[in-house]
Amino acid sequence: MKTLFLFSLLFLTTITNAQGNLVKNPGFEYEFVNWNGSDAAYISPYDKKSGKSCVAINQFVGAEWKAVDQTINIPKNIYALEFSVWIKSESIEEQKEAYKAGAAIAEFTTLTDKKITSETFAQVKGTTEWTNYKKTVKIPADAKKVRIMLALAQTNGTIYFDDVKVTTLLEEEYLKQNSVTTEK
Repeated sequence: MKTLFLFSLLFLTTITNAQGNLVKNPGFEYEFVNWNGSDAAYISPYDKKSGKSCVAINQFVGAEWKAVDQTINIPKNIYALEFSVWIKSESIEEQKEAYKAGAAIAEFTTLTDKKITSETFAQVKGTTEWTNYKKTVKIPADAKKVRIMLALAQTNGTIYFDDVKVTTLLEEEYLKQNSVTTEK
């Protein structure tokens, strides 16, 4: 009976981890545990999407790059990653350059942290309510890690991030989700 229980527990753990979130501390419930950049942001228990807190970044002058980030090892035999984040913004200034905004960015790197490419999966300006942003990205060749950056990129205002999620997709799942058809 004990063996059956242990096997069942192992089986359930495997199923749970198969489509689980790769981000550690995705809702900032444990403050900045597993995140870098605590000097650029603060934990807010007031303006959160879910749970007990979220992370916020604000700046009123200077328009510097301010961000928190987390680096994740990409599991083997994975074809694509789906990125998801909830964002709320207040008075993020419009700048001439489009990249100067509130943003969530995925930066793919090699095992030695050499940048391969980056994908913006959310970009926000102005004032918005909580909105979920999602993007599926095929993993570039040679990518072994992905760095998630939640930023207020060289502009002023306030941005809140909560429930950051990165899930894996096999090639079949990616092709099905993106309705890619091949011609013969």
